[in-house]
Amino acid sequence: MSEKAIAKGYYAIFEYSSGAVEVEFPGLPGCVTFGHDMEEAYDSAIDVLAGWIELADDEYIPEKNLTFEEVREQFPDREIMKIPVDISIMKKYEEKQRFNASFPKSVLEKVDTFAKEKGWNRSQFLIRASEKLISENSI
Repeated sequence: MSEKAIAKGYYAIFEYSSGAVEVEFPGLPGCVTFGHDMEEAYDSAIDVLAGWIELADDEYIPEKNLTFEEVREQFPDREIMKIPVDISIMKKYEEKQRFNASFPKSVLEKVDTFAKEKGWNRSQFLIRASEKLISENSI
């Protein structure tokens, strides 16, 4: 996948229908979403684009994005907007891998207490703690 394509974002078309704003990304098959208004549709577009790119087979991700002119030619009567690719959202769609770990009971109780206070589960706690330790130690 082209890093330039990710950095520049993708054009989406917006179509108003009764009670919804539908969003489609030309050139990205199945990358569609909607919102009840334009703001919600735009936010949903950012999320669906990040998820689609993260989960799509590489063969479906174009090396070169469609230009505004190409999209306008295909969809002359629709609203067009460039949607950024949010790398942080892509991470939440990243493939997960299960593993088993053993903890002393007292440590696990502290993990559970802390995680509950934050509204996290154990996995979310371990991901955040691991990322913090790694970033602090430049691994």
